[in-house]
Amino acid sequence: MVVGENGELKGNIRAAQAEIQGKITGDLIIEDLLTVRKTAQIDGNVTTKKLSVESGAILNATCTMGQTATTPAHAKVETQKAG
Repeated sequence: MVVGENGELKGNIRAAQAEIQGKITGDLIIEDLLTVRKTAQIDGNVTTKKLSVESGAILNATCTMGQTATTPAHAKVETQKAG
C-alpha cells in the first residue's frame, strides 16, 4: 500500500507492506516492512515487523516491531464466561 505525498487518511490500515509519504491518523498493522518517508506524518499506533523512517518524517506513535504483525500490541482481548 502506498499513501502519496498529498494523501491523507483517517482510519486503520492493515497491509503486507506500506510506504507512507502523506498523513495518516489511525492504527497501522503492517505484516513486513513499513517505510515512512520524510514528507510523512503518522499519528496513531504502529505494529510492524520492520520499520524504515527517513529523517524529517513525523512519527507520533506507539510502535511495536520485530514480530510478525498480526494483532496490535495495544489490543485488549476480552473474554466472557458462559453463565
